[in-house]
Amino acid sequence: MPGSSSFQGLLLVAGATLFWSLSGVFVRWLPGIDPWSFNAFRGLGLALSMALWIALRYGRGSLAMVRRSPPKALLLSAGFFSLGSSLYIFSLGHGSVAAISCLTATSGLFAALIARLWLGERTPAIYYIAMVMALLGVAVIALGEGQSQATGIVGVLSGLAVAACFASQSVALRRYREFDMEPALFLGGLLTFVAISASGVLILPSWEHVLVLLFMGLVQLAIPLLFYMHGARSVATSHMVLITMADAVLNPLWVWLVHGEEPVQGVYIGGALVLGGIALTTLRRNTAAAAAL
Repeated sequence: MPGSSSFQGLLLVAGATLFWSLSGVFVRWLPGIDPWSFNAFRGLGLALSMALWIALRYGRGSLAMVRRSPPKALLLSAGFFSLGSSLYIFSLGHGSVAAISCLTATSGLFAALIARLWLGERTPAIYYIAMVMALLGVAVIALGEGQSQATGIVGVLSGLAVAACFASQSVALRRYREFDMEPALFLGGLLTFVAISASGVLILPSWEHVLVLLFMGLVQLAIPLLFYMHGARSVATSHMVLITMADAVLNPLWVWLVHGEEPVQGVYIGGALVLGGIALTTLRRNTAAAAAL
């Protein structure tokens, strides 16, 4: 049933957001790792995890599956992931974490525009209202942390570029949803590791830290990206990216539960706005589904 497929897709996207939001927990575990090495080995963990997944799922048909994937689809998805991941690290050097988080949360607006131009998907007005509501929530969280302003135009532009890359990758996954896109995820992680290694900025951490980062590549990248990829087959792009805004609420929540770092009051207020925006579109979907019965 189409409705059942859409609901499963929403659950997969929600699950992806849940796993993505564990990034803060891993960052607190490894406070001494430089950002570029952190991102490189996390990407390598993604690549290794996806290679293992492809081998286990497709077996001898792995190469045939890779050949069936359009090269354009692989390059677009992998390229947007690798570029966005690297730009995120760059942006953190030119602005506060709170400010960059606020800027990257605009990915929902980028996704709606790109999906309209590329896929012809029309985004109902209620989604734009929900996105603005969620963006206000993210801004409240950023302001609550006390360091909400990016350092100059470079920080602002790089943060917006990260949002555009994530939105573009989301639209690419939706555009090529009839294909298995695991090779693109493998390629994206590998490109990130190779690009950072080739740039000469990679600093080899201890083997214990490398193992943690590889595990992070599995838990915080490979699993949620697989969920997100399969969710893209039945969920509109704008709704997918809107749900991922819940990361702004979940990330500090997990850090508080695991590391005892209590969130500032703005997280609760902003979180209510973010979750309220997501609930607004969910109620609309349920109302429309009931009317169709």
